[in-house]
Amino acid sequence: MTVAWQYIDAVNRADIEALMGLFAPSACLNHPAGTFADPHAIRNFYETVVFAGRAVTEIDASFSDGDTEILQIKASSPLGEPGKFVYAADVFTLRDGFIERLDIYYR
Repeated sequence: MTVAWQYIDAVNRADIEALMGLFAPSACLNHPAGTFADPHAIRNFYETVVFAGRAVTEIDASFSDGDTEILQIKASSPLGEPGKFVYAADVFTLRDGFIERLDIYYR
């Protein structure tokens, strides 16, 4: 299972320890809600935004090339409108098998 697929699995299980284990200590997360540039900020973002919203993410397509993995995903929340999805592209830049940078783009 690729790092990106492990990431989706950890998000869907709301497993913060597994999720944080995928990020390098120097990782940076760029999201429409902001830039999170240290482990504490990244952890806080997932605990207070993603996990609080009980996001359920599905992979529509995946691509990889060297140290880059890209997922085209759709996400929903049982707290939101039934049948409503948020569509995104997640671009993972890896170093030594860890997420060094994650850029998330919504459409």
